[in-house]
Amino acid sequence: MKTKSTPDYTQGSIVKALVHLSLPIVFANILQTAYQLIDTFWVGRLGANAVAAVSLSFPIIF
Repeated sequence: MKTKSTPDYTQGSIVKALVHLSLPIVFANILQTAYQLIDTFWVGRLGANAVAAVSLSFPIIF
C-alpha cells in the first residue's frame, strides 16, 4: 500500500511553497465572500433595516 508523503516546504522554490499553502485560504475566502453576498441579497429583500441588523451583528457572532 502506497501512502502519499507530506511535501517538504523547506526545500525548493519559496514562491511555489507559498502558492501551494495559500490556495486553500484563497478558496475559503472566495466561498465566504460568495456566502455573504448571497445572504445580503436575500436579506436585502426585507429592507434596509434588516441588512443593517445583519451587518452589525456579523462581527459580534463571528
